[in-house]
Amino acid sequence: MTDLQIVEAARPALRVEQHRVRPAFAVSGLHCTEHPVEARCHYQVAWSINPHMAIGAVDFALAAMQHAAFVAALVAAGSEIVSVPFIHGAYDSVFIKDPALLLERRGTKHALVAQLRHPERQRERAQRHRFYAQLGYETICEDLGPSWEGGDVIMLPSGTGMLLGHGFRTQREASTWLERHAGVPVWPLELRDPRFYHLDTGLAVLPDGTALVCPTALTPAALRTLEEVPGIRRVIGVKREDALAFGLNIVTVGDTVVLGAHAPSVEALIRELGFRCLVVPLGQFHLAGGSAACLVAPLHRDPFVTG
Repeated sequence: MTDLQIVEAARPALRVEQHRVRPAFAVSGLHCTEHPVEARCHYQVAWSINPHMAIGAVDFALAAMQHAAFVAALVAAGSEIVSVPFIHGAYDSVFIKDPALLLERRGTKHALVAQLRHPERQRERAQRHRFYAQLGYETICEDLGPSWEGGDVIMLPSGTGMLLGHGFRTQREASTWLERHAGVPVWPLELRDPRFYHLDTGLAVLPDGTALVCPTALTPAALRTLEEVPGIRRVIGVKREDALAFGLNIVTVGDTVVLGAHAPSVEALIRELGFRCLVVPLGQFHLAGGSAACLVAPLHRDPFVTG
């Protein structure tokens, strides 16, 4: 697949009735509040566990302004925000998507707590487990099992299946674990470029079933699998430079797609497909390897499929 090549799925699209409720996202605070103020106990790049991380490069005041503007944009677009506390000494805990997958099934909320690969992030597991349990979520937090992270999970628009990136942070075997606990089929997609260390840095799926993908992020076999996944209507390749600028690390709220950076070809495609495109700069978070999708943990509700 070349940049901007479109592959149309040779099958009818699923007709999906979207929930008539506000989308909900968990969002982390940026600094520790559970002890006397410590000047450095806040979001920062203190280590390097992905190729984007620039140690010491973050301007925290600017990061706080960018984060506040991002959350305000989500609220203005119609989102419900659940505030989650920053974790003491866990400077990457602002990237709230990774430690847990949030699901609502038959009115009950569930939190599947991830097996984070790097020791720098493993301290997040217990506190996120405890927090979601206190909110009334039924939680699953197993100490043994394959590694997986929320950034490698993309829910299909129908809600009846998931895509799972594997190769850098997540093991392929996690697809079986997630199928068992989430109750939906999972399609593993192998990542091949360490700069796209999570699936949501190299792939985005819009509500109409359009998959936007950087072709060099996935193996050829994974690209073929993506084209065959039920619920994916078309696959469009985007420019590598737009993906490396985090142009595919997006959040969708209704007909609004929120990006954390300008990515010209991605923005054009989104508008051509009938969505509103909103850019809220998140450059201070790109320095740690994350953007819009990494900063929220969406609550995936029961699918309602007609036809």
